[in-house]
Amino acid sequence: MAASRAVLLTGASSGTGMSSGTGRAAALRLHRAGWPVYATGRNLEALADLAAEGIQVLHLDVTDERSMVEVVDKITAEHGAVGTLINNAAYSLNGTIGETPVDEVRKQFETNVFGLSRLTQLVLPGMRAQGSGRVVMMSSIFGQFATPGRGYYQATKHALEAIGDSLRHEVSRFGIKVVLIEPSPVLGGFVPMSVADLGMTGQERNGLYDEFWEYFVDWHGAYRETDKPTGRGRMAVRAETVAKVIEQAVSSADPKIRYRIGMPSRLLPRMRWTIGDRMFEKFVRAFFPIP
Repeated sequence: MAASRAVLLTGASSGTGMSSGTGRAAALRLHRAGWPVYATGRNLEALADLAAEGIQVLHLDVTDERSMVEVVDKITAEHGAVGTLINNAAYSLNGTIGETPVDEVRKQFETNVFGLSRLTQLVLPGMRAQGSGRVVMMSSIFGQFATPGRGYYQATKHALEAIGDSLRHEVSRFGIKVVLIEPSPVLGGFVPMSVADLGMTGQERNGLYDEFWEYFVDWHGAYRETDKPTGRGRMAVRAETVAKVIEQAVSSADPKIRYRIGMPSRLLPRMRWTIGDRMFEKFVRAFFPIP
């Protein structure tokens, strides 16, 4: 039997919150390129536009074991195995390290790390059995360094980097390839419109960081300019650009280990290596919102 070409994509919702739009863009691009795409998300109504395009849409919650098993079983029954898993589902927890309730931190890791890890475990047996497969991890430029106000979210992306690198070595002899995608900030993605939109729970009441959060929202305004971005927004990337790279990672016979998308993602790791940690920290303090 031929190896499965079925693509399981998480976080395909076109709305905000759980998606920066890259999931929807990737589902459309891969579908139009002829891949059998299973676009999944927590809210099927939010996937209606993808279904209208002829894409198979399914309910999948990466914090719900049963929903993950059902989707993997369905694809396996129809294609023999999941051919490619694109781990895209994620959300951004905003909050300082000292003030964010630990329960909120656990929820962040349940979605961005633990759920992703469990879903990967579920697809690996089928990939091993067919002697091929691909796992695409949607990391971030913030898997390379961290900034104030989003440290726990960025910690999940750091975790993805380690998981991806470890997994690559563990499964290579089975013909399975593991790829990390590291986009620069995506226009319109995870961008708060007001302090109320930050979704913080229990941490804003003490007032320690009120001015910081106001500036945090204003600073991100550059990434809300999706039509004709100016200033910092010109260094951001579009969801469609990320989707194009995801297609390359899925279709290439010999994919890169990492795809760094946009100038900041390509430049900053080299910059940190060149100037050292202390100078890089000065750059972070000069460029990003600092309490």
